[in-house]
Amino acid sequence: MCYVIITGRSLAWLLISLAAFMLILTGVMTPKWLLGQPNIVNENNITSFYVPSVGIYNRCIRTEHDRNHCAPFSLYGLATDSYVYPTPWKAAMFFLSFCAAIQFSTVLAGVLACCVQSVFKKSVISLAGATQALGGLFGVLGILLYPWGWGAARVKRLCGEYSEPYIPGDCSIGWALYMTILGVGLVFLASALSKTADKAANSDKVQFQMDEGKQLICLA
Repeated sequence: MCYVIITGRSLAWLLISLAAFMLILTGVMTPKWLLGQPNIVNENNITSFYVPSVGIYNRCIRTEHDRNHCAPFSLYGLATDSYVYPTPWKAAMFFLSFCAAIQFSTVLAGVLACCVQSVFKKSVISLAGATQALGGLFGVLGILLYPWGWGAARVKRLCGEYSEPYIPGDCSIGWALYMTILGVGLVFLASALSKTADKAANSDKVQFQMDEGKQLICLA
C-alpha cells in the first residue's frame, strides 16, 4: 500500500532545500560577483551611473554605443582560453554547478519521499541529507576558488592593478556572491534538518495513522 506522508519538519526541510538550490542557481547565473568603480554617463542631458561587473562566467560592460551589454565570456565552456576565462573560475564553476545539481536531485528526492519513504531499506530523506552535506562541501570549495582568480588580467582591467588573489583591488563584492554563499549555507542547514525530518516521517504518530488505514497522512 502506498502512503503519502507530509510532516511540518519534512516540509520545512524540503522548502529550505529548494531555496538553497534557487539561491545558488541565481547567484551563479548573475554577473554581479565583483563590482567595478561607478561610471557617470551623460546621455540626452540625463546623468546616470553605471557599474561594470563580472560574474563567474559572464560580465556586464558599457559598449561604444553607450549600451549596457551583459554576456558570457566562457564561449567554449571550460575549454575557453585561461586568459579569457581564468582557471580558478573554471574550477569554481564546476564545483558550484555540481553542488547545484546535487541540491536539485535532493529536492526531487524530497518530493519522492512523500510517497516512497525508503530505498534499499535506507530512508530517502536521510540519504538526501547525507548527499546535501557532500554537495555543500563542493559549494564551499567553489566559493573559495573564485577569489583565487582575482589576479587574472580580466579582473585587473576591471579592478585595477592592485587586484590580487583574494584581494579585489578597487572592486567591491557584489550581491550575487553573497547570495551564493547564503545558498551554500542553507545546504548545510537542510542537511542538518534532514535528520529531524526523517524522525518526524517515521514517528509513532505516523505509524498510528498508518495502522488506522489512512493513506494521506499530514502532521504538523
